[in-house]
Amino acid sequence: PFLSLVEAGLVKPGESVIDEKRRHRATIRADGTLALGPAVGSIHKVGALAQGLPACNGWTFWHVERPDGLLLLDVLRAEIRTQMAAA
Repeated sequence: PFLSLVEAGLVKPGESVIDEKRRHRATIRADGTLALGPAVGSIHKVGALAQGLPACNGWTFWHVERPDGLLLLDVLRAEIRTQMAAA
């Protein structure tokens, strides 16, 4: 789950996630949910809400800003999966 990225320190509470075209921005919460204005929910629910769609794959919609540019959450998910497999 997305919370595992927060717990591993790969993303931080208060940090923003943003879509590739930089039209939508949400804030990461300590419990692994996102806040978009008054709406709070999963990366998938908030991604769908931001786009006005019934569903969204938050792993492939949201990015975080890093020094080298935008980094897809799915890349961070792969990184945490690799760490978990090695443990």
